[in-house]
Amino acid sequence: MSELVTRSINTPDGLPVSFPSGIRIGTGTGAGTVNHIGIAGGPGFGVGIAPELPAGFAALPGAYDPLSATYGNYQFSDGSVMVYIPAFFYKYGTGSNGLLANQVDIKPYSQYVDVATANAAGYALHRAFYNGGAIRQGVFVDKYQCSNNAGVASSLRSGNPLSSDAAHNPFSGLTGAPANIYGSAIAAAKTRGSRFFCNTRFIHAALALLANAHAAASTNATYCAWYNPAANFPKGNNNNALGDSNDATISYLSDGYLNAGKTGSANFPAKVSHNGQNCGVMDLNGNMWEVNLGITSNGTNFYLLKTSVDVTTITGGTTLATDAWGATGIAAMYDNIGATYESLGASSAVKTYGAAAQALSAATTAISWAAAGAGIPLTAGVGGSNQFGNDGLWDYRPNELCAVSGGDWNDGSYAGVWALNLNAVRGSSYDHVGFRAASFL
Repeated sequence: MSELVTRSINTPDGLPVSFPSGIRIGTGTGAGTVNHIGIAGGPGFGVGIAPELPAGFAALPGAYDPLSATYGNYQFSDGSVMVYIPAFFYKYGTGSNGLLANQVDIKPYSQYVDVATANAAGYALHRAFYNGGAIRQGVFVDKYQCSNNAGVASSLRSGNPLSSDAAHNPFSGLTGAPANIYGSAIAAAKTRGSRFFCNTRFIHAALALLANAHAAASTNATYCAWYNPAANFPKGNNNNALGDSNDATISYLSDGYLNAGKTGSANFPAKVSHNGQNCGVMDLNGNMWEVNLGITSNGTNFYLLKTSVDVTTITGGTTLATDAWGATGIAAMYDNIGATYESLGASSAVKTYGAAAQALSAATTAISWAAAGAGIPLTAGVGGSNQFGNDGLWDYRPNELCAVSGGDWNDGSYAGVWALNLNAVRGSSYDHVGFRAASFL
């Protein structure tokens, strides 16, 4: 039974944490327990209660109630609404490790005393929760794609999503006038403050993995509004008509430019969230491609960001050791995963996520684990499946590669929570590419 108290505990990484007064803690085993990812298929899964709040953050009413539309939702001083995603362990099924191929089992961060113990049991701490050489207990992720809020890139409902093109809510309209290119998403995120960063591919893929687990555990739409055995994944704005190619009931409000939708404006918000509930992260399927940090290329090899790197210090140029692109930054911050890696063959083709065979690596350490954390499929993990929404994987390897995720308003079934486009570069500029920000606890 949970209790209402104020006290401190030690987390699995040995760090003491003080909990805000009035939050349920104790022997809780699911949503409503501090820093717990919840139980797949149940209320509040994929979201959680932050064990502490950085300066400028405040809990929204209902943030501690798993049945609330604002469970695990917090607001920053600029008005941005962010969703707290607690760290979690996962086990990915191979068919011979106790889980069926492509089955996902999610455990809360508190399940194991340390990562080594989890690894021994076949579970990995998701790559999304490593930053600056340390394990982070969780991350605040923008609930909505960023829009211009008096010069600040903010996460606001019914905003007009920012883009990297002068014709459509440009980055350049923000404070400091960032250039209208993909790489400026880094500077754009900083208009909210130094602790904020352009979202990573690892965090984006963690949300996609949570959606997979929730889909498999749900048997109806009670706590998973997008549940549908024939199309069992989050929906969005992707049919070039302010609706969804797999769900004719979805409708977005136009932002006035082509078929771009206002942020979070779907008529059934829960159907377009990562967890099928109003408390989740919205619009990961379509509307606007989102710039993601974490994977790049120099035109010869692919690279993944090292766990030692603090993403809040990454810059958007091509010459510094902190730059996300260029030889100096690559040497300082990335691991070389080769000219090809599993399904990434630089084939200049569009592939589709999922297969009957195992789609992601079940590794708990090393490069295979990091690649799975970025949502990179195995060689046999492409061809398309309902589990992965038949989402698109644009398999390219350009110099100064800038990854974008999720798809846009015109990508149809290729859009989705797993969609990954490796076609564009730092200096690209398009009206359908924006971003969302994040901030580690």
